[in-house]
Amino acid sequence: MSDGVQLYCWHFMSYPHLPADFDEKYDTGWVTVPNSLWDKDKSRGLYQQYIDQLAYADELGFDGMVLNEHHQNIYGLMPSPNLIAAALTQRTKRGKIVILGNLLPLHLSPLRIAEEYAMLDNMSDGRLIAGFAPGSGPETFNYNVASASSRSQFWEAVDFIQRAWTEPGPFEYEGRHYPTRYVNPWPQPTQKPHPPIWIPGSRSRETLVEIAKRGYCYFLSSRSHGKETARSQEMFAKILAEHGKRYQPSRMGILMSAYVAETDAQAQAEAKEGVWYFLKNCLKGHLRREGRQLTFGPGIPYIPAEEFRDYLKFSDPTTPLLGDAESFDDLQESASIVVGSAETVYRRIMDILTHSKVGNLLIQFHLGNMQDALARKSMRLFATEVAPRLREDSAKLFAREFPEAALVPEMAK
Repeated sequence: MSDGVQLYCWHFMSYPHLPADFDEKYDTGWVTVPNSLWDKDKSRGLYQQYIDQLAYADELGFDGMVLNEHHQNIYGLMPSPNLIAAALTQRTKRGKIVILGNLLPLHLSPLRIAEEYAMLDNMSDGRLIAGFAPGSGPETFNYNVASASSRSQFWEAVDFIQRAWTEPGPFEYEGRHYPTRYVNPWPQPTQKPHPPIWIPGSRSRETLVEIAKRGYCYFLSSRSHGKETARSQEMFAKILAEHGKRYQPSRMGILMSAYVAETDAQAQAEAKEGVWYFLKNCLKGHLRREGRQLTFGPGIPYIPAEEFRDYLKFSDPTTPLLGDAESFDDLQESASIVVGSAETVYRRIMDILTHSKVGNLLIQFHLGNMQDALARKSMRLFATEVAPRLREDSAKLFAREFPEAALVPEMAK
């Protein structure tokens, strides 16, 4: 039987100690949110707690732990996810360590990322999944990176890193953005030919084409998983076919959030504070109407026409945004944050898999200021009561839909 869905625990490491009136008094949780709100006393041990939760995910049998890079915001306290990944190499034994990903245009040289990822692959005994991203508007504002050139910088950096991992050095790299006289990184990665490479995108055809040409895994960074997710999968499959390749579920992943308790009512009661803290505070200025002046980075951005049309739809005041949800019913409609009993969560996620046919679920369990005990409880119930059914039934689904495909959990070729 074909492999079923791969289940990863994603942690954003949000800041949980905002004042109760934050939503009323502050315009955004991104870029300009004053760092005077950081409470050093309440925050002692916070990183350790979050690392412990990720290590717990490994103990529970999740396929991996997911980290990402953000700067100057309350949504994610990981300006260097590589530091957290280094800690996880020593705290975990089996799960993949997914960094999704380093924001390449924000870094001086891709050689540094090639070296650090190679170190992490060695330290984890070949468990790294190497994610690369260009960075969203808020992130480019943080480092004053011009949007106009960020895409070409990004793809040049990706190609630079792959060559650094696969081509014997030293060699000279002649590129527009990163000319380098000596490319000769020590160490080299443990995995051959290199760690699996994942690239996030938001339904841009141009991004899908570049991913398809290189044979990487596509991660849909949308926070809503209705019909648009299935359309994205169909578009990616079509583009792969245009490049002589065949879609299989292991080539694509999505982000979602989940909370599991004994009953639907109990799940909503327990998750309520963390979910609404996340929506009203952490997403303010990003996936809320207020404070979205930082959507694009400094300078004149380059946006393909098709992607800009999608952005205009996204910006339509009649289109609901996740952060503007007012009830659990609103969340159920977007299928982004799934809250309920094990049976409810299973059915709703299986419905997403049936329609989208993606093989990697990257699931956020800790939301906003959620208590440690509640996050762990949800993770445990998901791992013991939801995950086995999802793996078994998705394996049957994928075998029916893709009988000719030899599914592989990660794509490195």
